[in-house]
Amino acid sequence: MKKQLLKTTLLALIGFLSFSCSDLDDNEEIGTVDLVNLIEQESELFGLIERVAKTDDEDEITCIKFLYSFTMLEFDSSLMVVNQHVVSSDPQFSVLLENIPAGNSIGISFPIQSTLASGEEFLIQNKDELKIAIDDCIALQQDQIAGNCRQLLQECVWIVSHDDQTVDAYENAVFDVADDGTFKFYNNGELHEGTWIVYFIEDELHTNVTFDEPGITADDWNFDWKTQILPDNIMTFTNSNESFTLTQECEEENYCTQLIFSECEDVVGSEISEFVFQDYIPCILQIEDLAELTTDDTIAFYETVTDADTETNPLSQSSYQNTLPEQTIYVRVYYLTIDEFFIIPITIRSTSC
Repeated sequence: MKKQLLKTTLLALIGFLSFSCSDLDDNEEIGTVDLVNLIEQESELFGLIERVAKTDDEDEITCIKFLYSFTMLEFDSSLMVVNQHVVSSDPQFSVLLENIPAGNSIGISFPIQSTLASGEEFLIQNKDELKIAIDDCIALQQDQIAGNCRQLLQECVWIVSHDDQTVDAYENAVFDVADDGTFKFYNNGELHEGTWIVYFIEDELHTNVTFDEPGITADDWNFDWKTQILPDNIMTFTNSNESFTLTQECEEENYCTQLIFSECEDVVGSEISEFVFQDYIPCILQIEDLAELTTDDTIAFYETVTDADTETNPLSQSSYQNTLPEQTIYVRVYYLTIDEFFIIPITIRSTSC
């Protein structure tokens, strides 16, 4: 009901933006304007109306919607009409409001009144009451955005990508955020922990990130980030020097955190599981920041580092049963074009499920 009331109120406002005077020299019409109810360009209410005009229906929750077209008068500091604007769209209205000179005003006739669907009479008698209505509407939007944001953060994980394609220090890093705002951050197989706090500064969403331990990662992330929630479960973090895109991912097979791979026991209590090593190859290459394999390159799995070094006793990549509940396996990756190999230890675990 509150949301509907606000919609009704602000839609009613539009009718009063269309003044009947068409002659800019008509001093009798100018004389009917009440100075108390003019909205100055520097005022907070002017800014609120400007933000409403910038609202994009595709991206944000909109509880105030202007009905176009309408005519809006602009007054100078002497209450003389200096312009009559025909407004046809949100972008046009936004540009117009941005360009109202300091000291000038736009006029709105009061009272604004309407009968709601419930039969209740609603009345706004001055610009202060109008400001309250717009403030309430913005608060309603903030509550809904904050609720959506909390729900998004608590579900699944967030995969980091750089907006600057020439930088990849945190490409495919993973934020796993808990309900209490603590997070685990995985980057190149390393685990970092910290907290983030989400809040509004006026109508702007922010995320304040703090890593527990000092270091390069903390230096890069410990900021107050302007946050924008986008469609398709995407959000952006932006500050004066950097911008990241975070994409929500709910399928574990689509992201990598550490070189630890767990599988359920074949038989309860046996501590024996079946491991398909070939399924782990994309994560191993990603976490170790290695190039994708070509048909000329090779990858193999071994039980000991000596076997990996000498390329003896390679293990099956399609089916392997562990010999210990937690076991180290050594992965040898060879690139023919550079004639170089890498030996990477990974951990496999048999778990009860």
